[in-house]
Amino acid sequence: MTPTDRKAAWIELVEWVIWLHDRYELATEHRLPQCWPLHPGLIEELAALKAWRGEIYTADQPAGQAARYWHAELRHVIHAATTIYAAGCRAGHRTPAALAAADTDLCAQWLRADPLAAVPAALLASTAKPRAGDQRIGDPMIHDALHRGEARPLGQQITDYVHYRDQWWTAHPDGGWTVVTDPVFTAELDSAADRMAVADAAVAAERARRAALEGGTS
Repeated sequence: MTPTDRKAAWIELVEWVIWLHDRYELATEHRLPQCWPLHPGLIEELAALKAWRGEIYTADQPAGQAARYWHAELRHVIHAATTIYAAGCRAGHRTPAALAAADTDLCAQWLRADPLAAVPAALLASTAKPRAGDQRIGDPMIHDALHRGEARPLGQQITDYVHYRDQWWTAHPDGGWTVVTDPVFTAELDSAADRMAVADAAVAAERARRAALEGGTS
């Protein structure tokens, strides 16, 4: 959004929350914390509720069931507002701690985490190999290939593209992976992978150098 669009959208959201506050009696026991604009996660939740309600109540085919689902979700959000987002704000707003820029080790730990760690090894091992001409494969197949060293991501920090069986695959929004068929983009990915490999090696060398210096200092 442009600054003007963002300001207009914010005003619209605030006006909608005022309506929500009064319509659903959210002042009772402060069910909607007054400091909600200071909690980014709560802002996202309320914006999503607003967008979803707009879709439901302006649809060409009204659906009472969808409206019931929306009200159930509203109750969940209001509960989360006081128990998760603003749980420590009963005596006044408290700004939650942000991840410090210096927490590079923690960020690196999160990036290295295995999203399929809980998947049984037997299930991964029994995953069928892709057939020639397959345009889409599942997450376990890529996970297994990465674990075996048969596939490699574009870079340590860019894992949405993986090279496997002489093809580039990209993560699909609905799950799984789809093959990259554009030859020009494929060539660009090959070139980017070479640059990423050099950069990753340089980062690893710098970390090793710093670790050695810190070890010598201590």
